[in-house]
Amino acid sequence: MKKILQFFAITLAVLPMIASAHGPTRQSVKESVFINASPEKVWAVLSDFTAIDKWHPAVASVEMLSDNERKLTLKGEGHPTITEKLEKLDNDKMMMIYKIEKMSVIKTITYNSKDTPYYTLPVNNYKSWLSVKAKDGGSEVTWKGKFYRSFMDNPPVPEGQSDEDAVNAVKGVYTSGLNNLKAMLEK
Repeated sequence: MKKILQFFAITLAVLPMIASAHGPTRQSVKESVFINASPEKVWAVLSDFTAIDKWHPAVASVEMLSDNERKLTLKGEGHPTITEKLEKLDNDKMMMIYKIEKMSVIKTITYNSKDTPYYTLPVNNYKSWLSVKAKDGGSEVTWKGKFYRSFMDNPPVPEGQSDEDAVNAVKGVYTSGLNNLKAMLEK
């Protein structure tokens, strides 16, 4: 009995250390917008993988690297880039899945004696879904993503590289894009 109690005491003492000694956890963001336009009209814009620069205000240009891979050049200082790969485009279900393949490095800092890159977005292992569904005589567009923060080591985390920073950055991308898409299609 004494050994069992010792085992539980050690387990309870070690458990908090194990819980705090982990890398990032998978995060997710889901944003939706109602657009007063037919799903077909909305999908015609969204499904064109070559033309996100026509509706997303942060994208300056798109360069197609292959049939299913695009390089986005963003507006703003230094014109950072994001390369994305289209994994699935389903016109019947009005849904697309894509992932980020690579991003440009904005800056590098030394943190805990290691060079730590800051990418275009503070995310790693990013995958996204865009879909359009009929709703209330118009369309509901849903954009969701799953990802990790870009800093993959254990805490402490450098400024701008936390889970919260990653979530806020992705939310910003989604809401600005969806709001602009809505404004454009409801003119």
